[in-house]
Amino acid sequence: MIINRFRGIIRRIFFGPSLVIYSSGGFPNGELIGNPTQIGDFSVIIYGGGIKMGENVKIGYGVKIISVSTITGSKNSEFISDPINIGDNVEIGSNSVILPGVKIGNNVTIAAGSVVTNDIKSNSLAVGTPAKIIKRKK
Repeated sequence: MIINRFRGIIRRIFFGPSLVIYSSGGFPNGELIGNPTQIGDFSVIIYGGGIKMGENVKIGYGVKIISVSTITGSKNSEFISDPINIGDNVEIGSNSVILPGVKIGNNVTIAAGSVVTNDIKSNSLAVGTPAKIIKRKK
């Protein structure tokens, strides 16, 4: 199981029994998941483009974090591969999707069912498809 590769890197990570992590090419040094991180059941992390998570990240049930994706309809099956950066004190609501290249700042809440296609600034509440900032936190 891929999780076993992380034993020396990941500490205080809490995840449900149905977490799936896909990796193309392994987990290079320098890719980090902060402490403590909670990852809900049935979440999927597709790691190929790289992912960094800060401290105190809470990921809800069924979230998909995808750092590599296929461009559909292209003749050559082109791929987007771009790292995802998730800051400190971030909550990602159930069934949300985080797409390649997104940067989520510190103290951010992503509402359930949101699709994050663009960067989300620190101290924000983002909602919708695509996710948009609807409120700044104090």
